[in-house]
Amino acid sequence: MDIQKTVNDETNQNTEFQTNRNSNLPVVIPVITGVKSDATETEVCHEYEDVLDIIGFGKTQWIVLFTSGLLLMMVINETMGMSIITIASQCDFSTTSQEKGLLGAAAFIGILCTSYFAAYLCDTIGRRPLLIYTTLCGNIFSFASIFVPFYSLFVFLRFLVGACIAGASFITYAYLGEFYVTRHRPVVINYACLFVGLSVAYVPAVAWLVLSMDWSFAITETFQFRPWRLLILFNALPGFIAVLVMFALPESPKILMSMGKQKEAFEAVNKIAKMNTGQTLEDFKVYRLCQETLSDNDKILLTSKSASEVFKRMWQDALPLFKKPHVFNFLICCIIMCGVFLINSGMGLWYPEIQNRLGMKATTPMTICQVIDSFIDQQNSTEISQICDDTITTKSYIDSLTFGLSFTAGYFVLGFILKPFGRKLTMVMAFGIAAFCGFLLHWLHNPIAIVVCFILFLILPGVCISVLSGAVVDLVPTHLRGKAVCVCLMLGRLGSIIGSNMVGAFLESYCNATFSLFYVLVLACAGLAMLLPIGRKS
Repeated sequence: MDIQKTVNDETNQNTEFQTNRNSNLPVVIPVITGVKSDATETEVCHEYEDVLDIIGFGKTQWIVLFTSGLLLMMVINETMGMSIITIASQCDFSTTSQEKGLLGAAAFIGILCTSYFAAYLCDTIGRRPLLIYTTLCGNIFSFASIFVPFYSLFVFLRFLVGACIAGASFITYAYLGEFYVTRHRPVVINYACLFVGLSVAYVPAVAWLVLSMDWSFAITETFQFRPWRLLILFNALPGFIAVLVMFALPESPKILMSMGKQKEAFEAVNKIAKMNTGQTLEDFKVYRLCQETLSDNDKILLTSKSASEVFKRMWQDALPLFKKPHVFNFLICCIIMCGVFLINSGMGLWYPEIQNRLGMKATTPMTICQVIDSFIDQQNSTEISQICDDTITTKSYIDSLTFGLSFTAGYFVLGFILKPFGRKLTMVMAFGIAAFCGFLLHWLHNPIAIVVCFILFLILPGVCISVLSGAVVDLVPTHLRGKAVCVCLMLGRLGSIIGSNMVGAFLESYCNATFSLFYVLVLACAGLAMLLPIGRKS
């Protein structure tokens, strides 16, 4: 058999050589001679990831990582940054606790309303244009909110900010990942997640610097421009810098290929090659990229002419998520995600407010609820004149900064324990410890112990968000994974909205009951996590 095959191969080669020799046009094989020809340029193609391997890891990848980190920082700044804005603006807007809860949740409501639609737009118009336009619009609305003297209009603008940054909250990961080969992608995305923890520390650090200034400008008789309005600019600054950098970056070549734009995709990869090595793709003997096969869903989206067609397709594609056999596991993940966000973001928005009140009563050791009750008694007292106080104590800044640094450290610790313990046990342990810390907050009087338990109560569920997102990916079919993660995170944002408003409505009247409800929810999340078919092997 081998001898016959060899004879046939030699016969074919001789025949081909004879044909080429008799032809008027020279045929040169690039692999052998290194000289290109028109015939091979149109026939030979290279896979995108193979080309990235040829180009190598370089300047483009570092800039994309830094830019993506800034976008993620902007999202956290614009949402969680309101936890300090609500305190500093309470006298200007004369807000109640319920109104503070709504103000803190406004951006989350905007994200909830537009995130699923943004997920579809990023596949039809591209990652880079959507990130640039939506981030710029978010910055414009954020800048406009600085000059708003009315609470209702301010809340509406914060809602619009959230609606605009919805895309950056998850499209950033797609844009980032498509500039790296598969083996580098998980590590790079993990580094990008560190910017989230950095942002939680950035917000109180900048607020400490800005709000320590004591000045005001009278724009009208009833409108004073105070430092907290300037703080909004600093919260939006990372996003503005990211947009400026993105004007110099190419679009994701992968999304261009999926949209059938082969020429633009080749130009984008060529730009990556020039930025990384100073050479063009032709210098690497790459003349053409292999075209990706479009799915039926992609073809429908790319040919949709109206928004109604896109919306119709959106909901049709979401329906399979709620069918057997994966619907049970998917719903469990959604419930857990909602509970995690309810605790981490909902209660987290009130963390600076609660620590600020503890700082004002630092002379007397008291539990959290005793401090809150004392504030209510003081407000209800007829003997003390009601004077609005929007001072933020040094303790609140330090505790918030500690919270942010602890969040970053939590990601590092998670990386070490995830492999030996597995995802299920890691989540169950994190939820169990968080619930125990929440229970201790009923009895602790020591300020340091309160800070430690409060931080653990909030960050342990928070760091499990990435673990739970990975579980969603594994528990649903491949063609539904993107939609599943998007829907799951949408319900998580809903949890943030519910949690923030729950605390605003019930904390002052039913403090102990509110904390009890939250740590019982953490325990419920632990119980539901035990039902998921994920473990060390998966």
